Amino acid sequence: MNEFKNIWILAKSGFLPKEKRNLKETIFLGLKLYGIMILLKAFCFGISYFLDYYGIFEIPKNITGEKLRDYSPILKILMVAIIGPIIEEFTYRIGLLFSKRNLTTTTIGISYFILKNLLELEKLYCILIALGIGIILYLSLNQKNVDLFSKLWKVNRRKIFYGLLLIFSLPHLVNYELTIELLIFSPIVILPHLVAGFIYSYARLNSGIILAICVHSFNNGIIPLISLIIK
Repeated sequence: MNEFKNIWILAKSGFLPKEKRNLKETIFLGLKLYGIMILLKAFCFGISYFLDYYGIFEIPKNITGEKLRDYSPILKILMVAIIGPIIEEFTYRIGLLFSKRNLTTTTIGISYFILKNLLELEKLYCILIALGIGIILYLSLNQKNVDLFSKLWKVNRRKIFYGLLLIFSLPHLVNYELTIELLIFSPIVILPHLVAGFIYSYARLNSGIILAICVHSFNNGIIPLISLIIK
């Protein structure tokens, strides 16, 4: 299966060349990537349940649902399956390929998440400050700097790939109640998010940002959507 070969290449190099596909082929690739992600995440959750079963590690309670408790079911799906994936993909995946615009977009997104999750500023201040940082960066990138960053990205593809993957995965720890045990076993807790981020990165590099958003949206939205339909 070509996807498993490409996964190995991506893991080693942090890069995959983009391939041309028609709509049908792109949809098929997205479904295959989603299937692979589910298998890998099932393995990750299996590790957690094994450790929990033998009393080594207690699976933490996900408190994300409590944050969305006051939202209507439709708004929850909108936030989780559409808005969230779009913001996260343009923050953590668009910058895998360098351009002045991509670097600025990634910088704005990461700045926002740092201001919101670490400094806990109000959302409006986070947006304004992050946009200000992005504008300053964009205006300061003359052609000489663009060429320098372009070479830097090509030489350090693997470091940038895994760096963005970690920056994407670590903030998901705030989905749980922070405890000493959680921090000790944080590699186990974020492992499913690392797997998901890896697959989204595969989609972004090999097909484009739209497929990455679609796979991310489908992964986030399928269970809430089924729950809504059943209700």
